[in-house]
Amino acid sequence: MRKLWFIGLAVLMTACEEQITWDLQSQEVMALVVDGMITNERKAHLVRLTLPVQQLNEPPRPVSGALVAITDGDTIYWMHEKPVGSGVYYTDSTVQGVIDKVYYLYVKINEHEFLSSGSRMVPVEPLQDPDIRQVNKDPDLFKLVYHESRDPSMMQVYLDWSYLLPPEQQEKARVWEHYYTLKSVDVNELFKPDREQVFFPAGTIIYRRKLSLSSGYQSFLRSLMMETEWKGGVFDVMPANVRTNIRGGALGFFAACSVVTDTLVFMPSSARSPDASYQPHGEQTLVLP
Repeated sequence: MRKLWFIGLAVLMTACEEQITWDLQSQEVMALVVDGMITNERKAHLVRLTLPVQQLNEPPRPVSGALVAITDGDTIYWMHEKPVGSGVYYTDSTVQGVIDKVYYLYVKINEHEFLSSGSRMVPVEPLQDPDIRQVNKDPDLFKLVYHESRDPSMMQVYLDWSYLLPPEQQEKARVWEHYYTLKSVDVNELFKPDREQVFFPAGTIIYRRKLSLSSGYQSFLRSLMMETEWKGGVFDVMPANVRTNIRGGALGFFAACSVVTDTLVFMPSSARSPDASYQPHGEQTLVLP
C-alpha cells in the first residue's frame, strides 16, 4: 500500500507541469564608475570614467567619448578627454574652486545621463609640523607618525628618497601614504588590520597634501574603508555597495575639497638624534607620479 502511495504522489508532481511565459519589462542600465574632484587649487581638475571590473585584478575599462561638465549653478566648466580613449576628462587649467560653493558633476553617455548631488567645498585647517621619529632597530632610518587633525580630512603623503640611490633601486624609494580623520566611531576602524610602516633615510623629500572632507565625502570614504583597508579586522562588516552621490545608477563619488600643501626635506640635526630640522625643498627635484 505504501508503494502505491509513493507512485501516485510522483504521478501528480510530474503531471501538473505547465510552461509559463512571464511578460517581464526590462530596462537597459548603464554601468559606470565615477572618480572625480574639484579643489581650490588653480589647475586642470580631472574626472575618471570607467566600467566595473568582472574579474579580480582586472584593469578597469575606460569610458571614452562622454559629455562631461562641472557646474556651481552659475558657471559651467566643460571637460575634455586627454588623451582620447583614456576615459580621463580635464577642465581648463585656469579653473579654481571656491570655498563654501556647491559643485555638481554632469555626465552624458549616449542616451544615459548622470548627475551628482551637490558637493559643498568646506574649509581645511592648516598643516601642523610632521612627527618624525627614529626607528629603534635602525637609527639611520626614520618613520612618520600620523596624528589625526581636529577637522575631518584626508592626508596624502608622498615620500621620495630615490635621488639618493642608483637608478635600479629608485622605483621602491617613492611611496604614497594616505591617512584619514573621519568624525565617527567605527568598531572595524578601531580594530582594523595593522598597516605596513614605511621607513626612510635622512634627506627624504616629504610632500604633504591635506584635503577637507564634507559630510557626504566622509560617508563615502567610511564605506570605502570598510570594504578595503579596514577589511580583515576583528569586527568585519558584511560586504555591501560603497556609497555614491551620483544619480542615474552610477558608482563612485564626485567631491569638492579645499587643499593645503607643503614640501620639506627631512634633515635631522644628527643621524642618531631624534631631533629634526625641516628645510624647504631645495635643489632636489620632486616629481609627483
